[in-house]
Amino acid sequence: MTRYKAALALAYPLAAHFAVIHNSVTLIAVALGLLIVVPMLPALGRGSRAAWLVLPPVGAGLWWLSRSTHATLPLYIAPVLVPGFMAGVFGSTLTAGQMPLIERLIRIMLEAAPEGATDPEPEPAVRDYARKLTVAWTVFFVSLATVNLALGLLAEPGGLLLSNGMTPPLTVPQEWWSLFANMIGYLLVAAFFLIEYAYRRQRFPRQPYRNMLDFFLRVLAAMPRLVGSAAGSRR
Repeated sequence: MTRYKAALALAYPLAAHFAVIHNSVTLIAVALGLLIVVPMLPALGRGSRAAWLVLPPVGAGLWWLSRSTHATLPLYIAPVLVPGFMAGVFGSTLTAGQMPLIERLIRIMLEAAPEGATDPEPEPAVRDYARKLTVAWTVFFVSLATVNLALGLLAEPGGLLLSNGMTPPLTVPQEWWSLFANMIGYLLVAAFFLIEYAYRRQRFPRQPYRNMLDFFLRVLAAMPRLVGSAAGSRR
């Protein structure tokens, strides 16, 4: 299920971009369908009656939207909402009394390491780096959401301002917005991740993982506890 979910999630930006550049209402419906259904896959896989009952209204809504003159407008939401949500996840752990998200991840990974392989308590330098990295990810996602919103407002034709009868002071081709929002933005996230990983391996050679693949798998394994600890800290 995880593999299918990842594959469908990766298919969304491709479908959204080609929907924009080809002005295809069919691809718009496919992209929006992926955006709605992918988060529902675990519930659908468990056979949740509520999740399956939601599918017909979703299908009806997508059909109605495909016949609308503003079918492209919902595609502007995800490129702002997703990085904005991620910025909130990282940023909320920087408030007083909270443990930065990256430090939580480090502690979980250290606890899961073989006994004696590494000290379960992060060094002060590591904790300081974890806080700074959490800040960096927060700023990065805020910047990404802001750029996506700005390009969406200025896009022509069919941008957010023009679709609401307002003329922006300048415009950018809608294809440029889509290229950044649905392609370049995701590549920037990957580049940030890879560059930070390479820098961290140099600065802190002793790590509870062997290579990038091992690190990625350990992060995935730590996600349930990480999400649980983040949720518990907000209560």
